[in-house]
Amino acid sequence: MPGRFEGAFRVGWRLPAAAAVVAVAAAIVAVAPWHGHGNGAIDHELAAVGRGPVVHAVVEFDTPNMAVVSLSTGAERPLRQRLEYWFDSDRRLLRARTSINGHVELDAVIPPSRSGARGVPSLDPALAGFLSGYREALKSGQAREAGRGTFDGRSVTWLRFDYRLFGERVGVDEHTYRPIVIEPLNPDGSSASEIWRVRSIDTRAYRREDFTSAHPSPAETSMHGGGFRMVVAAHAASLLGWTPVWLGTSFRGLPLRYTQLQVVIHERPASGTTRTVTLSYGRGANIVRLTEAKTVEGTFWLRGLGVPDPGTAVLRRDAATGPGPVERECQALLRVGGAWVQVEGWNRSASRCIDAARALARIPR
Repeated sequence: MPGRFEGAFRVGWRLPAAAAVVAVAAAIVAVAPWHGHGNGAIDHELAAVGRGPVVHAVVEFDTPNMAVVSLSTGAERPLRQRLEYWFDSDRRLLRARTSINGHVELDAVIPPSRSGARGVPSLDPALAGFLSGYREALKSGQAREAGRGTFDGRSVTWLRFDYRLFGERVGVDEHTYRPIVIEPLNPDGSSASEIWRVRSIDTRAYRREDFTSAHPSPAETSMHGGGFRMVVAAHAASLLGWTPVWLGTSFRGLPLRYTQLQVVIHERPASGTTRTVTLSYGRGANIVRLTEAKTVEGTFWLRGLGVPDPGTAVLRRDAATGPGPVERECQALLRVGGAWVQVEGWNRSASRCIDAARALARIPR
């Protein structure tokens, strides 16, 4: 069975908020009203969004394999990421704000880099290179028309940009000339799954409030576990100081195998400890596991997924990544009785996360 931290820190199945900022900022700047020379749809598009110094854009993205689930009805809706950008081409300022499931995750203002190439905001080398090279791309024809098609029932002209590894294309509405979708491309030229819908884009005059962050960027965190202790489930509440939840002595034919207390030691941004409890049902790689804490970080729910609203769970279903006996898995996060609970299901239990979340009950003393 995978270890406590192996399952908690398995990576590769989610687009982190920081990576989303980098990838989509580049695409949004691609449709910015630079004072270059275009042709055809490019000229119409630049005229449609205006020629003010500040580009403002809002794009949205439904995270693959993720959903927000109502625990009362079972109804699902996409886990939506929303990215909003302001870019001042005169002052070389960029502000990027990301929200997941309606909660702000990152809000950063990136000033001009004194050491960066051509004074481009120092966000990421890939983004910096694109910002500095886009006007040249327009002049040289590297930003070019790439056919016509439809998206969400709307006729679009596709504009192809080759600044990334395999390029991206932007769908421009043939009637309004405004971009409505950004699609990264695969090596064979087909569209990747990460489709960003452009909800709005315009240009405007500079306003100081547009480049003032109202939400400080989250500090980098560092933590590790220790103080493992096997206990009887009925004793967990008195040892923790709060009452955890469980699935009874068995769940869907999976017996409660163990209850384990643990101390999570935080090193950054501030030192401290968090007490957690883990209850594991089943054996081998077919298990359901609960991890509970008074803080969301204590459940090891990685940053970048947002947090669920009351009465809902954030759910992920996917094939597992990396070597090992786990082939399929689900993870759900919810808040129950003042504590955060992460539910994990592996292999034959990979479809049971929401069923488990709806069956939680307080452990009797």
